[in-house]
Amino acid sequence: MTDGNTYAINRHLDDQEDWDALQEVTAELEQAEARIEELEVKLAKAVRIAEVLSGAVEYDHHGNVADTEERQAIKELSELKGQDDE
Repeated sequence: MTDGNTYAINRHLDDQEDWDALQEVTAELEQAEARIEELEVKLAKAVRIAEVLSGAVEYDHHGNVADTEERQAIKELSELKGQDDE
């Protein structure tokens, strides 16, 4: 059986461990949020570059994009541009 002081000390140590764990998780979350912001900036740049480059594709005599891979890339770009930024 433990006395009141031992219980209080153990409770305080448990609370401190919980607080430390919460602080660690909070720091990791802040780092993740910063990384997401960096990636969003890179994605925006990549989309702008892809839009510019998509204007440089070759077209067939029907006015369609001649290269299958280029067609697919333009389709994916259109889909990406249509997505919400949730």
